[in-house]
Order: sequence, then structure tokens, then C-alpha cells
Amino acid sequence: MTPPARRTPTKRRRRSGPHQLGDRLRELDVLLVCGSGGVGKTSVAAAIALDEAMRGRRVCVLTIDPAKRLAQAMGLGELEDHERKVKLPAGATPGGSLHALMLDPKTAFDRLVSETATSDAERDRILANQVYQQISRSSAGMQEYMALERLYELDRGGKYDLVVVDTPPAAHARELLESPHRMIRFLEGKSLRWFLKPSAKMGRFGLKALGGSNGPVVGMLQKITGAQMLRDTTEFFESMEGIYGSVTERIRVVERMFGNPKTGFLAVTSPERESVEQAVAFWELLQERRYRFVGTVVNRVEPEAPEALATLDEFEALPDIGHSLAARLIAAQQDHAALASRDRSRLDELADATGDALTISVPRLARMVNDIEGLRTLAPYLAG
Repeated sequence: MTPPARRTPTKRRRRSGPHQLGDRLRELDVLLVCGSGGVGKTSVAAAIALDEAMRGRRVCVLTIDPAKRLAQAMGLGELEDHERKVKLPAGATPGGSLHALMLDPKTAFDRLVSETATSDAERDRILANQVYQQISRSSAGMQEYMALERLYELDRGGKYDLVVVDTPPAAHARELLESPHRMIRFLEGKSLRWFLKPSAKMGRFGLKALGGSNGPVVGMLQKITGAQMLRDTTEFFESMEGIYGSVTERIRVVERMFGNPKTGFLAVTSPERESVEQAVAFWELLQERRYRFVGTVVNRVEPEAPEALATLDEFEALPDIGHSLAARLIAAQQDHAALASRDRSRLDELADATGDALTISVPRLARMVNDIEGLRTLAPYLAG
């Protein structure tokens, strides 16, 4: 394998200067860190939160990472669905603080029901319902939407200068953006509206036309099915009728938060072709919706190769290096140089495709990022 030809620099440079990311974060109250699983999204979100706290801001980082790596990185045994304070290293700017929490979608949904229920009895009836318990744990888009609901709670509290959200891993960040619509579609779905509009026509086949959840028709169907599910389902829809309007309005408020100029999106990706294409597609989606795209962090980039590669003679001149080992070392450094050149090319493609958004390169590090010191090693790269 021959060494790659030296690349002529392109006219457009990757946009990363003296902490340009920090400058853009100063304009934000909320940062949503998006990306597929396995690209280092959790580490990047935690590193940004820690660095901003070290610079004097009051920061909270919210994660939905099922592996709970953020808890380990923050030096906490376990994260729960309430904020826990993280001890900052020495040298932090006075006034800065860092809190962290792990989202529990079920707890967040319970809280939403409790806040929108019109009475304690209505709240208790919904929370105890078996259908509700199943839906609140496993409905499509529930995790993504409840992350936004929890974000809404943190943001409106006014305790923090910046809330950083490590969003649920997804191959397409569109899932996060669509989650409010998905929740509304569920609440406005035909089957649900059939139960919630008992005065609907079509022969008045509404719930009240059946005599309600305790009526004789429901009782007969329950005997035929031999299950409690039918009664639980009708009782669930009856209960949801009372909070439908409040929940729907709350969802729309959360959705509007996406378009707030104080809310920004940061993509985390790898230099692989598919990941770069997903990052570009995400930028295009945000441009279409006029949401604020901060930039892309390209993680685990192959470090730059030296300008001049060692020759076979130079390797063979070293002590205890024979011809066979020298040949393997030559092949290894050429492979490294080829990977580094490929990654540089992908970074330039991404920068050219995403306009004025930042393109930040983080090299492949020699150690795992799983503690506070590991997070701090990321900060200089994120700063550009």
C-alpha cells in the first residue's frame, strides 16, 4: 500500500476557533444533543455540561442513556428522576454548579397526569389503571416525548442557566422532533376519540351509548373476552376525557420550545459515511423547520498522520527491528495515514454541507471517558 498523496487544502476551513462552541452556548438556555447510539453522545453532552459549569454557569444535564454511563462519569452511583448535585473539580469559576438526573419516562408521565388532573380522585383513577400503566411504559415515542416534558419542567423552573439534554439514542433524530406530534396523534386517534366523544353519531355508538364502563353492554363483552382489559380500557378513556385538553395544550407548548431561539441542537456523529449523511440530513431537517442548529461534533476521528512517513530503512535501523516487523510497521502507518486522510475529507464534506454551523473534530482518545477527568480531556477539543 503506498502512502496517500498529500491533500491540497480546500478554500473553506472547518469552522472551529477560540471556543466558538462556548460563544454559541452563551446564547442558549437549552441544548439538545442528538445522535445514534455508540457515537459518544452521552460523553459529549456530559463534557459540555461540565465545562459550562466550570466557566461559572448553573447547568443541569438530563440523560436517557439506558447504560447509565453518565452517572458513572459524574461520579454518582446512580441517577434518579430528580436533580443531584455534582461536585466540580478545583478551579471552577465561582457561581458555577452542575446537577444531573436520569429520566424515568413513567415517573415523568405520572407527574404530567398529576399536574393536569382536575381532582385527586381523577388522578388516582388514571394512575391506578392497568391500561395507563402499560401505555406510560411502552407507547411508541413515549421516551422521546417524556424527555421533552422533563426538559420543559427544568427550563420553566428557572434554576439553571443551561439545560443540556442527552437525547434518546436514535438512528434518525426526526424521532425526537416528531414525538410531540406522535403523542397528539395518539390522543386524537380514531379509537381514542370514539371513546372520548360519547355523543358522536354513527348510531350513537359512543361509550355513554353503551352505558359507560359499568353498563350492561361492556359487562357482556367483558364476559365474552373473559378479561379485565375491556373494563380497564374504557375506564382509561373515560378518565382521559377530563385531562385531554390540558395535556394536548402542554404538548403544544413543549413543541414550541423547539423553535425558541434560546434552544439549540447539536449533532454527535462519527466519521463513517452513513453517520455523516445522517448529520447532514438532520441539519437539513432543522433548516426546513427553522430550528437553531449549533453544529456537529465528529467523534473518534483518526488523528492527523505525520507529514513525512518513516521509511523501511529507518525502521530497520532501529534496535531489534527485523525486516518482517519493519514491513508490518510500514503497512500500519500507511493504513493510519489513509484513515486520517479519509476522516479529514469527511469533515470537510460535512462543513461544506452545513453552512455556518460548527464542525468540531474530536480525535480517537487512548482512554475511555468514564469519569470527571476523562470528561475534562474532551473540553479542549470541543472548544476547537
